This record gives sequence, structure tokens and C-alpha cells, in this order.
Amino acid sequence: MDIDKLETFLIVAKDGSFRAAAQKRFLSPRAVSKQMNHIEAELGVKLFEREKNRTKLTSYGNDFIVTAQDIVNSYKTAVTKIKTRNAVQEEYLKSGISSPSQATIWQTALTDFLSKNPNINVEIQQENGRRLLNLVNEMALDFCISPYYGTHEMGKIFPNLKRIDLYTGTFYIGISKLNPLSQQKSISFTQLQNLKLLYYTPFISIHLKEIFLEKFSGLLREEQVEQINTLEQRNLMVAINKGFGLFPSILVDEEELQNPLINFLPISDDCNDFYSSAIWYNQQNNNPVLKKLVDEFSNR
Repeated sequence: MDIDKLETFLIVAKDGSFRAAAQKRFLSPRAVSKQMNHIEAELGVKLFEREKNRTKLTSYGNDFIVTAQDIVNSYKTAVTKIKTRNAVQEEYLKSGISSPSQATIWQTALTDFLSKNPNINVEIQQENGRRLLNLVNEMALDFCISPYYGTHEMGKIFPNLKRIDLYTGTFYIGISKLNPLSQQKSISFTQLQNLKLLYYTPFISIHLKEIFLEKFSGLLREEQVEQINTLEQRNLMVAINKGFGLFPSILVDEEELQNPLINFLPISDDCNDFYSSAIWYNQQNNNPVLKKLVDEFSNR
């Protein structure tokens, strides 16, 4: 099955619009529609209910999202491995980030290292946290910078992965200044039962939702946790009191500057509010540049 068509399908599935997908893929809406027709013909089922201003997934379409994402991910992993083998003769690092905030951490953490090693060729890609750890585990990436939430033990899932915590802190709850609760010195999840927890990820993934439900078990209901596809939209919805967000304390100063309508309060509940932004790498990866990077951070 054609990878380009599958990537287009995933965009349509996320945005619910052929026109939006056309803009992102630099295609005409007619071309997008034609691609989706080809996939439906190949599968022999109807993936979409086409309406005038919106496209809805059928039950077959919803089921096909996971398969399509797996195929695209496997293809990208294979391509990355091939490129890695071709780059053996040069100094290189293939890295990943899980969000824009981790991009800021990436720059802050690696500034000194890259200043000392200006000839290293560095590549960066963005994926969801679980996907990044898979890529590092398979050595398709040398390392990633992604949060550690202090929940289930990653060592049991990825025994070859090691973690170096760069910055540690806790989660704060971000709540609109329009909400009277924002005037408190701290806040409890029990005070927020009528508000949605809005979390950001641009990917078709419930990984972060599962983490929050495990991390704050008994304090959050599954139907209370809702994904938002853009960081700007999530922050705006919190600002106008349409929900609340979880923000790492290590980034609160930056968030306060960018979001003047949001107050950031420590969590008063007795719960696991730990947060870390960490470097993850595979200890079996023999890339000498990675070893140099790990040695530098291990000695800090």
C-alpha cells in the first residue's frame, strides 16, 4: 500500500477534512479524494462518510487508523536505519523530541556539547514519547529527549534503554485566571471534577492519556481527559476556562510569559506529581559520538 496515501489518510482522519489535508500535503482536495478512493478500493470497504463541510470516519476507518500508523512508522524506521548505515563514515547523531517544550530543553541541554563539537551532523525528528523510545531501542535514533513521568518502569519494557535526567521537578496545574480557583496557593484534582484535563499531542495516540490516568489514578476519570491537537489551542482553551492543563514546573516561568491568562498552581493531593525531562539512549548503541555525549552528561 502506498505510504504517501496512508500519510494523507492519517491527516484526514485527524483533521476530519479533505481540504485541510490537501493544504498540509500541498495537493488539491480532488487529489486527496482520489487517494482516499484508491485506499477504499484496495481494502474493499468504505472508510469515510463524506458530508458537505466535513468528512467522518466509518467504523472501518476508525479501525484502520492503528494499522495505517503502524505501516507508516515501520517504513520510517526502515528508512532511518538505511540512512544511518550510509552515514557511518561521518560524525552524526540522530535524535528525537516529543514536543515543542522538549525542543527548548534540547537546545538548552546540548548548547555546550555542540559548541565543543561543531562538526557533528545532527538530525532531529518529532514523534510521540512511546514511538521515540521504540526508535531509540531499535537504534534507528541515537537518543531522544522526552519526559519521564515516574510511572511504570520503562526498564521492563525496554531493558536496553538508559535514562539521564536533565531537569527534574513536579507537575503544576494550569488554570484560567477567570476561574476563582486560580486565586488559591495550591489546587486539588477533586476541585476540578467539572473541568476537562486538556493534553496536547499532534499524533493519533492515547499514550499520554494512559500515562496521566495511571499517574493520577483515582483522581481523574477517563472521560475527563481530552486530547488537543495543537499546543496553542490547548493553552487558549485553558486560558478561557474550557479546561485545565498539566505543566512541568521546570517550564512554568516560560509558560507564564506566553500565557498571561493562566495561573500555575502546585497540586495539593498526595499523588505522584514527579516530572523529568531526560535523555534516553540504548546502552548497546556503539556510535562513538553518542558515547561522547553520554559521557559529558554523566559527568555533570
